[in-house]
Order: sequence, then structure tokens, then C-alpha cells
Amino acid sequence: MYTGPDVIDIDLPRVRAVNKHNLNQQGDYVLYWMTSARRYHYNAALERAIDLAKGLSKPLLVIECISIRHQFSSERILTFVVQGMVDNNIIFRENKLTYMPWIENHKESGDGMLRKLSERAAVVIVDDYPTYVPRWVMERAGKSCKVRVEAVDSNGIIPMRFADKAHTTAYSFRKHMQRNLLDALTTIPSEDPMKEIDENLEMNNEYLSKLISDLDLEFPPLEWIWRVAEGGIIGKKAMEPLEIDHQVESVSIMRGGFYEALSRMEKFIGNKLDRYTEGRNDPDNPAVSGLSPWLHFGHISSFRIVKSIFDKENWNYDNTCFEDMGKGSRTGWWGLSESSENFLDQIITWRELGFNFAHFRRDHNTLDSIPNWAKKTLNEHLGDERTRYSFDEIESANTQDEVWNAAQRQLLRTGHMHNYLRMLWGKRILEWSPNPETAADWMIRINDRWALDGRDPNSYTGIFWVLGRHDRAWGPERPIFGKVRYMSSANTKKKLKLDNYLIRWAEDSPHPRQIPR
Repeated sequence: MYTGPDVIDIDLPRVRAVNKHNLNQQGDYVLYWMTSARRYHYNAALERAIDLAKGLSKPLLVIECISIRHQFSSERILTFVVQGMVDNNIIFRENKLTYMPWIENHKESGDGMLRKLSERAAVVIVDDYPTYVPRWVMERAGKSCKVRVEAVDSNGIIPMRFADKAHTTAYSFRKHMQRNLLDALTTIPSEDPMKEIDENLEMNNEYLSKLISDLDLEFPPLEWIWRVAEGGIIGKKAMEPLEIDHQVESVSIMRGGFYEALSRMEKFIGNKLDRYTEGRNDPDNPAVSGLSPWLHFGHISSFRIVKSIFDKENWNYDNTCFEDMGKGSRTGWWGLSESSENFLDQIITWRELGFNFAHFRRDHNTLDSIPNWAKKTLNEHLGDERTRYSFDEIESANTQDEVWNAAQRQLLRTGHMHNYLRMLWGKRILEWSPNPETAADWMIRINDRWALDGRDPNSYTGIFWVLGRHDRAWGPERPIFGKVRYMSSANTKKKLKLDNYLIRWAEDSPHPRQIPR
């Protein structure tokens, strides 16, 4: 609940002040600057903004923004986000909240925009996201805005502030999660934050128009936004003037937004979840959710996914085995089916381990983040003979490894890669790179450029797991890898059924744009 105009130390597990300014009681509105939790439902930042607007008797202005000035801005990313904006425009209007999508149309159009809007705001709410552009925006807002800025964590089941350190293993974080699950479940935001709100929190249209004019703000026309959201030739033409990566094109089979995410979630829970345990590593018919791009951009919340699984199995807290809670067991303590428990371990333990680590470690996307044993063993094998490929050969899937090439082509063409093959993908890049530093750099450059779920704490977890993070030493000691876990394409072909996968992602296979929807 609203904690009063002069309160800086906010006793809310998902909310923290990022500067030392107070609320401005004379401000005209509450501003929510949306950067990562790009949704209406189960959004703790939106819920906090609504609560403050209600408590202060002021309207709420929600601006969803996307910058084109970051390193990996592309047609693929922009189209996916804008498709979500189209959905949000409908949903927010239905719920009588003032929502405005904003896209930089050139690399200077956003300069000072948040600061200008904050000058007339009572308080600014931003998403608390621990990496890449949203983190930069959050920290920049705290410094540039002369009014209180609050960062709100909508990332996962366990609030990042529940931990007091970066957990280095899944086992350690799992114990932390189990010990704090009951308290964490009480912090989950509501599905519909306006359901119990009787007050009118919409901004007056006349005032809004004057605000935009007075501050000389540039907002893209809705007609242009709709054209971008169309994708294909229409979208490409609309994005043509923008200074973005036009080689990384949008993907017709990967539409962004809440409605697509909801549909995919329902199909997964209804048709695939029951065989998740045995089918998640089947590239030909994977029993996986495939929701990581929508989770990354905040189009759907892990709260909704977890709750839907609970509802499917009629779970409540009394179903748990209290004797096993806090021991770090992967499964067997939830009181759910094996497949549901295995999936929950992925979407809570492994996904949120990445957020925990990035929250506490600014070096989470560097080689400094791997454990000392991994640094030592990799350094000991720097002089080992290697098969060498250039970065361009690797990025273009031009190697002698047909399994690896297929996985890379899937990434290039769809912005996504099969989960198991993603691990092999990284291990092979380590083998082909001159050293671990270069391997890390190449993995980040390729993943952040081409993957829809790149630039994410969870994807950095996957990349640096390849180099030993969140893992243990393995034997026997091998060339290049040392004691870091080894994987090979030959063993992968023995373990997995890959015939159809290799055909689908062969060099001469149809591009997804050629496949009818």
C-alpha cells in the first residue's frame, strides 16, 4: 500500500527507492516508465503505480518505451516488442488507464524525455531489471530525475531482495527458494490491478496533448506502429529509415505480445506439460513451453505460468512435503506430478538464479563471474591444440559440424534454439575459439544479436554455465575444457533423435518466412 509522501525506506519486498528524493505532492501525475515488465497483468510495477496514483488522487501515465540506440537493436527485436505494444494499447484502454507506446525514431529523440516528464510527476516508477538497457535506464533515472524514483521487481516468484548474496549453484538457490516460498507467494501481484479500483486514474486528453506539446515530445503515430507490428514486407518498409540492424529480420512464426504468449502457454500446459520430463530434450518434438522470448520481454509473467500449473493440479501450500523443504531437492517436495515439478524447477530455480546472480554481480556477463576452479583449469589448457573457426564462420553456421550448424541456423532464422542444443552450441564455441575470453565474447555477441531471449539474466546464465558457472569440476580432464563439463556433437547424436531436426534446419531447408502460418 501507499506509504506516504516522505517515506524513502519502503518496506515492500519488490519495491526500492533508487534515489533519495521525496514524492512531489504538487506533481500532476504518477509516471510509470515501462521497460521490461511489458504487460498489464501480474505486473508489480504497475500495481505499485496504481496504488500511488490512488493514494495521491492523481492520474497515472504509463509509457512503454523501446530504445534503438543499444548495440543489438534490430528489426527482430523491434517487431516483437511493437507487437506487444499493440496488444497493450488494447488492454490498457479496456481498463481505463492512459497508456502511450514510444519508440525512438532516431538515436537522439529520447534524450531527456524521462527527465522532462519527471519534472511534472509526483513519483516515477521503473522496472527493476538487473541487466542490459533496463538496468541502465533504472540507474540513469535515479540520477537524472529530481523526484523519487522507485524500482519495482516483477521478474520472478522470489523477489530479488529476499536474498542477501549471489548464489553460485542451483542447489544453493533452490534451498533459498524453498525456505522463502511461502512469504514469496504473498508478494505476487494481482492478475488485474484495476479490479478493485473505483477511482478514475485516466489522464485528461486535453492535458496530455498540452503536456506533449509543452515538452516537445516525439511519439510515433499509431498507424506506423501497426505497420511495424504487421511484420513481413510491410513492417520492413516501415522500419527502413531507422538506424537498427536490418540484417536481423523479424520472424513471422514468432509473434510478440500477450495474446500470443497466453495461447502458447495454454497449449503447453494442456498438451505438453505431462510429457515434459521425457520430452523436453527431444528436438524433433520438444515438450517445452518455448516461452522464453515472451518472458524476456515481459509479455507474460512467470507468475501466470506457475499459477496455471498450480490450478491444473489443484495445488496449495499444504500439498508440500514440509520435511523436504529447504533441503534443496529438485523434485519430490511440491506434491505435484514429476513433469510439473521438473518444469517448475526450470522456471523458478534456474531462471531466477540468473536474476539473483545479476542483481548482486555487475560482472555477471563477463568471464570474471566464473568460479576460480574453472578459471584455473581453463587457463591451464590455453595452449592446447584447437580446431579454429573465425567469428564470421561461426555466426553464419559455416562449420564442419552438422548438428551445431543446424542449431545455429535455427537461431538465425527464428531467434530461438532448442534448449539442450543451446548447451552444446556453447561448448563447441569454446572448443573453436582461441581462448575462453573470446568464446564468451562470441557467444554473447551472437546470442544477444540473434536470440529473442538474449540480453537476459537467464541467457547469460546459460552462456557462462558453458564455462563452469553454477557447475562443478568434472572428470576426466580433457584438452581445452580441463575439468569444465564436456559435451560433443557425436555424443549428442547418440543421445537424441535428430533426424528430422537436421532436415528441418539444413542449409537448403525453407526459411520460416516461406512456411505458411
